[in-house]
Order: sequence, then C-alpha cells, then structure tokens
Amino acid sequence: MFPSLYLCIVKSSKLKPFILLGSAIALASCSSAPQQVAPVKRAPEVQPIIEAEDEVEIVKIERPLSGADFIEQAGQQQGSEQQWQLLEAAKAHLQQGEIEQALAISRVLAQQAAPDVQQANLLPFFQGLIAADDHEDIEKFSSQYSLTSFRDEDKATYLQSLAQYQSSRREPDKAVKTYLQLLALQPEQSAFQSALWQQLGMLTPDQLENLRQSSDPTTQGWAQLLQLHQQHLGNTPALTQAISDWQQQYPNLPSLQQLPAEIQQLSAVDAFSPKTIAVLLPFSSNFRQHAEAIQQGILAASANQQARLIFIDSQTDTAALQQQLTAEQVDFVIGPLLREQVDAISQQADWTIPTLFLNGKTDLVQQSADKFYFSLSVEDEAHQMAMLFKQKNYKQPVLMASRNPLSQRMAEQFGRDWKQIAGKEPEVYWFADQAGMESTIKQLLETAASEQRIREISQLAGEGVKAEPHSRQDIDAIYLLADPSQTRLLKPYIDVSVAPTKTTVPVYASSRSHQKSAEFTDRRDLQGLTFTEMPWMLSTGQQQEFRQQFEQLFPQQDETLQRLFAMGYDSYHLIFRLKQQQQFPALRYQGLTGNLALSTGGQVQRQLTWGKYSKDGLLTPRTP
Repeated sequence: MFPSLYLCIVKSSKLKPFILLGSAIALASCSSAPQQVAPVKRAPEVQPIIEAEDEVEIVKIERPLSGADFIEQAGQQQGSEQQWQLLEAAKAHLQQGEIEQALAISRVLAQQAAPDVQQANLLPFFQGLIAADDHEDIEKFSSQYSLTSFRDEDKATYLQSLAQYQSSRREPDKAVKTYLQLLALQPEQSAFQSALWQQLGMLTPDQLENLRQSSDPTTQGWAQLLQLHQQHLGNTPALTQAISDWQQQYPNLPSLQQLPAEIQQLSAVDAFSPKTIAVLLPFSSNFRQHAEAIQQGILAASANQQARLIFIDSQTDTAALQQQLTAEQVDFVIGPLLREQVDAISQQADWTIPTLFLNGKTDLVQQSADKFYFSLSVEDEAHQMAMLFKQKNYKQPVLMASRNPLSQRMAEQFGRDWKQIAGKEPEVYWFADQAGMESTIKQLLETAASEQRIREISQLAGEGVKAEPHSRQDIDAIYLLADPSQTRLLKPYIDVSVAPTKTTVPVYASSRSHQKSAEFTDRRDLQGLTFTEMPWMLSTGQQQEFRQQFEQLFPQQDETLQRLFAMGYDSYHLIFRLKQQQQFPALRYQGLTGNLALSTGGQVQRQLTWGKYSKDGLLTPRTP
C-alpha cells in the first residue's frame, strides 16, 4: 500500500552533515517531474569514510499513497480492480483536502461502478459532499439513500457524519433522530450520549413533546429525561426522585451512573436558593411604568414561592444601595434595568451578591461567575432569522428596514450572521418614511427598470405595448424590519409588485411588525407573513389560561408593558435555574419571553416562537 523511502540513520555526529545533504537532494528530486537539461560536468564525488566505530542503521520510512498514486495504479488495471483503486483515490483525495477531485471520482463511481463498489463509495461520497458544504446535493443524497444502503462497517461513521452536519446547521430535531440511530448501533458510546443530550437541549417545547409522544420507547425515554430536568431544575431532591422513577420506567436505557458526566453532575449542582431577593428598578424615573410592569411580572411568578422580595428604587446612590442590601441580608439581586446603572454595578469588584441584570452585557464588563444578563435583545431575533434562512438554503435574501436605531442593530446582526453563512453581505434597502416605501420596493425588485423598458419599447413601436412589469427572479426571501403600520402597507405592496410569472417571494419580519390587538383585522393584508415573537404575545400552549387571567387583570395594558411583564416573570424563574444552565449551556428554560439558554459569558439568549398570518388566522408553525 505504501511506497518506501530508505534513510540511513548514522549514530555518529561525524557523518550527519553529509547524510542530511544527500537526503535533501533526494527528496527535492522526487518532488518534481524530471526535466531535460544539458549535462553538467561534476567534480568527483568524495565518499565519506565510515570509521569502524560508526554504527549505521537502515530505517524504512513509509508515506501514504496520494490520490494521484492510486489513479496511476488504476490506469494499469481493468474492471472491478480498477474501480476499487479509483475508490481508494477518492478516499486519498478527501483525506488530503482535495474535495473537488474526490467528489469527481465519487460521482463517476456512483453511476458506473459495480454494485459492491457503489455501496463502498457511498461513505466517501457523502463525506465529500459535507466537506464541500453542498446542502442541495446532501439533501438529494439523503433522499436517495437510507441507512440500509450502506455497508454494515460504514453505518456508524455515516450516521456520525450526518449528525454532526445536522448539528452544525442547527437542526436539532434531525440530529436527535440521527444520534438515536447511532446509539442503537453503539449503545455504550458515552460521547454519542453526550452529543444527543446537547441536541435535545436545543429542541423547542413542541419538538420535545413530539419526541416524548413517539412510539419508540428509547426516544420517549430520552425526551422524558430532559423534560424531568427542565421541570425540576433547581430542586435537587425532586429531580433525584424523578430520575429514579424514570429508570424504573425505562430499564433498557442507561442508569444514571452510566449516563455522561454532564447529566450526572446536573443532579448534584446546588441551585441558587435565595431567602431574600432584592429587585432594583427605576421607580422614580421616566421609566416608572416599565419598572412597574416588570414588578408585576415578578410578583406573579413568586406567588407560590417562599423567598422574600424587596423592591428598591435603583436611582439610589450605589454606596447607600450596597449598605441597604447588606442590612437586609439580600442573597440575590434582580436588576437594575437601565444601561448606565447596569454598567456601574457590574464593574464594581466588591459587588459579591449574585445578580441577574435586566439588560445586556457590554464589552466593558469582565466575565464573572455570579453575574448574569437578561434582556429582550432584538439581536436574538435577527440571529434566529439568519439561521432559518441557512436551513432553507436561501442564496439571495434581501433586507428592507426602516431607518431607526433598533432596525440598525438588527440589520447589523443579520449582516454579520449572513456573511458568516454565505461569505457575503446581504442586500439592504432603507426607507425613512411612508413616501419612500414605494420607491424602495421598486428599487429592491427592479420593477422600475422593467416599467422604463416597456415605455421605451412603446415609444419605438409608436403604440402602447401590453406587458406586465417583471421583477427580479433571484430573490429568495425578504426580511422586513418595520413597525406594525409600516408592515401593513408594505406587505401587500410587495405581493403585487412581484411578477405574476414568479412564485410569491416569502416575506419575514420581527416581533416589531406584530401587534396583538390587530391580529384579526389585518389577516388579509398580512397573509403569508412569518415573524418571530415571544410566546407570551402569541398565547400558545399552556400559557393560554394564564394569558386569559392576565387580560382580566390588565385589560388595556400597552403591548410594550406586556412584554416587560413577561420579562419580569421569567427573570424570577431563571434564578433557580441559572446554576444548572451555567453547568450545561444547552439546557433551556421554556419561558414567556422565549426558549431561554445561557451563554458561556452569562448572557441569557432567547429563541422565539414563529408566528404566521394565514386566511384561517394567526398560526404558530413548528417549522416556518
């Protein structure tokens, strides 16, 4: 399999310079094709004299065959032997990072080789597609070949490659199913169990519940194990008892002692269990209404809890504030809310009380084990949309945004994500007011240029030409960053501006486009619009009854304040989960504001729910 190189290793310092020089010349001559050159007179070679005491050892050094080597050998053979050599060439090219060459060979073998060679070719073919990040061909491959298509010895490697690819594309629902298949082949592999656990933690509530209702006991068991952790997170005795009951229900799954270390450790992590919680909010500022909405959410969340709550005006001097917290024996803090106060407190080295700040972390703040940051970040929405476009394999999305600071932040985040995904900046079109919307859409879709061409042809023909203006054909999707009133005007205009010969371009939006009070009146204008939104504003699942109670108590509350109520509610419940989420970042809390995870830097990250307008009303699709 391997050509051999021979090298004399001399165990004497006297001969080393000669040997090294000879080796360098020999290797250099092997690295390039021979050339015809004029003969050169050489001086007589002086052979080094090996003294009797010198010891010479001959060592055989082997190097792997390259793809070109295998192709050369294949040229000397015929039939199936030639095909097997070409298969080895594809593997060698793949190992050497020569992806195009590997795929070229694999594609030929997939069409023309003998059945046993075709089957052996499936794994390197699939690995080559993944290395090329050719999503379209990977999808075609997956639809054409199933696990049974592969050789038994290739099945585990194929599933591992597929699961890693699905994980990289943030498709946890698919990755979970693949890792379950992999564990069916190799149940004792703790690395696969850890990877499965990571992907389970990234599922949405609906996806996790679907798994729990599966007819497969193994799938049920893993889904229920995660649900137990989420349900009893922070209550170690209850979690320990729940896992014991789980083991009895699913005796064929690994016991707790056999599970990966991160799962075992979760049961042993002591959660924050504060007796006194101080809430710092700007009650005496222009943000009093915002502070009160958060306060109402915290009070609703703590209704059946034992911890003592103290609400303090965050406008208090920092030194006096610390004295008050010490006097009250506060062992956890929620807040403050305002950016300058968050920065001031979070940078204090002597601030030792565990704190959940109600704003984002800035670059000025150093990472600290007991400092956490929770905000209704618009950047989370933009990132989620970029990941959706990646999953849908969009090539040319266009962003249309109103000129304001929030839209600017979202556009910048989407741009950073899309450049990482596609290697280029997305097209962005800005509008300042209603008057500029029509011209912006015409510029975006290039319908104005089409209309001008129709006019020019009519003038040349000397009569009116009946023709429909045509829009661009390359746009995959439009991401709209606008307020509700702007969205109600823009969405219908986009629909009618797309050429009738082209399928309607899907339009996506953020929570800024959604207005709960207008859900029923604007169905027709907004039909087909898909947007990100916190679950609380969509009243989905188990939150419906709670939402009805809330609306009875606060029937006319502003929607901005409703979102802050949800933020306050989640901030309280997060306290008792932060330690576990810090230990295992993929573990999520299903809150009113979204599916909440904790980054390694202590920032709470949100995954929002999908909403979609249809002729039947507002839907919450699992996959938009």
